[in-house]
Amino acid sequence: MDVYNADLNAHSPSPSPPSDTPPDLRHVLQIDDFSDATWDALRHAAVAHRHDETRGAGTAAGTSLGLVFLNPSLRTRTSMEGAATHLGAHHTTLVPGDGSWDLEWEEGAVMDGNAPEHVKEAIGVLSRYHDALGVRVFASGIDYAADARDTLIRTIAEVASVPVVNLESAWAHPCQGLSDAALLTERFGDDLTDKKFVLSWAPHPKPLPMAVPNTALRTAARCGMDVTVARPNSHALDPDLMAEAQSMADAQGGSVAATSHQAAAVDDADVVYAKSWGGPLMYTDPEGESEARAAHADWCITEALMARTDDAAFLHCLPVRRNVVVDDAVLDSPHAAHLDQAEYRLHAQKALLEYVWGL
Repeated sequence: MDVYNADLNAHSPSPSPPSDTPPDLRHVLQIDDFSDATWDALRHAAVAHRHDETRGAGTAAGTSLGLVFLNPSLRTRTSMEGAATHLGAHHTTLVPGDGSWDLEWEEGAVMDGNAPEHVKEAIGVLSRYHDALGVRVFASGIDYAADARDTLIRTIAEVASVPVVNLESAWAHPCQGLSDAALLTERFGDDLTDKKFVLSWAPHPKPLPMAVPNTALRTAARCGMDVTVARPNSHALDPDLMAEAQSMADAQGGSVAATSHQAAAVDDADVVYAKSWGGPLMYTDPEGESEARAAHADWCITEALMARTDDAAFLHCLPVRRNVVVDDAVLDSPHAAHLDQAEYRLHAQKALLEYVWGL
């Protein structure tokens, strides 16, 4: 039985697949791919998985999951492999360029360079071997328009003949988003509309892509929280993304705001989510972005900053650079929920695999 067409618990309505995705090919490219009912069902299923280690065990026996990582991974890889194993599915993990062929992406490419295999053949073959694919492919950091369109992960979805789960792309990280939503649901309950969520930019030695902050913003907005994005003016998130998040928050009874005043932003916050990102400036003026990032080293999350909150939970997607992004005193304090957050990756991805396979 497809649990996502049934009532998952007393607090969750009976969900249905997203209207624009056929039930037999449920891609998960961003959190917008889910109807409201399916979104609620998934986050509650993740909570249920955390509290019942036997839930769903073996239900995907005879099923196969292909995982393709074009970028490094610790949590996503191990949690997806663990989720598949728990459900009884076989999994294969590939790292193109390290044990498998480098891939060519361009349509019409004359393939006389280093890449001996086109993504069309690679994903076409893997689709015939597996019942779903999970793929990680990061931002180019060069072509802003293509990254904002999430061109690479969408190319994979277009050529795949099985469901594709985005394991982090240029613009989105739905696995992280669902696990964050599940953690927030367990911590605060179903109704999150009165909770203040602060997404704070943080320092970093390198300009990082925007998939995680984009998704954290959209996740909190979709949960109906009052969201504040605290960032230097040089590192404002994409204005179209901010507008989309505002619309999502409006529909759920929440709000979205942005400020360049970090300390004031965290006053009375229930959640402080730290993340560094390069922002649009890293595409248009890399030197200027580097200078601006260096000028805001004081945006590190400190114990004094967390003291301004309402005993807030501290979140970070990991990996985190201690005493650069956040002080040891915060990570080692009762505020820290980043390890619970990471654990939820396993439980949320069990729920996602159940969803794409209709279990």
